[in-house]
Amino acid sequence: MAKFIFIFIVVISFSFVKTVNSIDCTVTSVGFTPLNDLGPGYFRGFQGGLYPGGSNTRPALHNKDGVIIAHNIVPLDTAGNYDPVNGKIVLLSVGMSNTSLEFTKFMSYVSASPIINPKLVVVNGAQGGKDINLIVNPLDSFWTIIKQKLAFKGVTVKQVQAVWFKETDKGPTDTAFLSYTNDIKDKFKTVMNIMKSNYVNLKLCYNNSRIYAGYATSLTNPEPYAYYNGWTVKWMIEEQINGDSGLVYKGAFANSPWLSWGAYVWADGVIPRIDGLNWVCSDFNPDGTHPDTSGIIKVASRLFTFFSTDETTKPWFLKNMTVNIYTGLEGFMVQATSGLRMRDSMFVYLRQSAAPFSLIDSSSAIVDSVTLKGIYKFYNTAQGSYYFQLKHRNSIETWSRAGGENLIQGNIYNYDFTGGIKSLWK
Repeated sequence: MAKFIFIFIVVISFSFVKTVNSIDCTVTSVGFTPLNDLGPGYFRGFQGGLYPGGSNTRPALHNKDGVIIAHNIVPLDTAGNYDPVNGKIVLLSVGMSNTSLEFTKFMSYVSASPIINPKLVVVNGAQGGKDINLIVNPLDSFWTIIKQKLAFKGVTVKQVQAVWFKETDKGPTDTAFLSYTNDIKDKFKTVMNIMKSNYVNLKLCYNNSRIYAGYATSLTNPEPYAYYNGWTVKWMIEEQINGDSGLVYKGAFANSPWLSWGAYVWADGVIPRIDGLNWVCSDFNPDGTHPDTSGIIKVASRLFTFFSTDETTKPWFLKNMTVNIYTGLEGFMVQATSGLRMRDSMFVYLRQSAAPFSLIDSSSAIVDSVTLKGIYKFYNTAQGSYYFQLKHRNSIETWSRAGGENLIQGNIYNYDFTGGIKSLWK
């Protein structure tokens, strides 16, 4: 009799789950065009593309700022001070359950990869059930739990320098495209301010929107809201690019990290995007909202590719050798200030110190007009002896001192060309 009762309970419980969290695999498309495929086209009077002007590429000036910021991310100790030996660079995820699932898989790629910066620590701060309407409150337990998760990894809030952000609301009621999207966007902006306040050294935030939700039958965040979520992210980033005072990312009054898309992953169900991404029913759990194993991999793999290749992430995400080179660019020096009249870019080539001086790697950076420092990252360098070859559009090609310099991948070096060639120092 006891055995019969146990089986009866299990069957009833299973039936209840299937009823509440059922998935509708017939909704294979909702008829919307992904933002990146929409490009310069329009949706309800608004131009597509991930960035302004229907483009999927970051505007040049915004991208340039992001690259400069990325090159200046360095390992920090628990108090937030530069520490090239024991310091860490923390990449934190912020968001809800989908974010947590996808970031967990992303973390497995990071831990298994030999190319990742050993100073990098990834922390999954995303939490199930914590939608935007909760975390927009700076006193919500969400933020306290993140602090605890950081401590568990042996790091602090002052070591957080980059965030992957993906959020939504779990019970949307406003069916109007524009008012709904703008309401969520304002809440996203508030969270950017909260994060900058909580993590004083936070510099970069990479944003994702929801995956396809046409198979969902619950009211958690179905279509069209998942699609609208992409417009929310797009317009928030665009407002920062256009100089929104609520999203200032540089200067003494910065109240937000620099914003960019991460890896945009919405596609219209089974219809492939131009790059081939689509979402089939088997990519989801029985609720149609949370990704299953294959869906998680679709997001996490694209995210890992993004962080491994984007020019604003490579300088701190990947294992590299960093060389801070100080140069007085010819024709740019101002004698009265011992600085430059403007910032400018310079290329540095790394060559083997023995003939025929083979080219091993190259890097470009902006030379600061005050400090005369450019920060150069090299990713393809084995331990050995090398020359620095400097090339600038208005200067004579210059090489480092005879004999070359002994360099080790993973280290940070300084080299001064401004007062006669000096020894390399760490």
